[in-house]
Amino acid sequence: MIAKIICCILGIISFAAGLVGLVLPVIPQIPFFVAATVFMMIGSKRFAKWFRETALYKKHLEEHIKTSRFLSKILSGCAEEQA
Repeated sequence: MIAKIICCILGIISFAAGLVGLVLPVIPQIPFFVAATVFMMIGSKRFAKWFRETALYKKHLEEHIKTSRFLSKILSGCAEEQA
């Protein structure tokens, strides 16, 4: 429970850092948005379910995550795989 709350907080912080990166060209925004997505998928079952239903996930990420042992291990705590 506490780990999920910490992941959600880290996701919000990463998202905010990504937004700062959009304004300041010195800070890269893509790594922060990716980190925010991963943290939110780990921390929120609802977000994980929603994100897995998007066309972006199905088109670009679904197969890669299934074949990658590293990514599947990280995201094994996500809601859809537990339910």
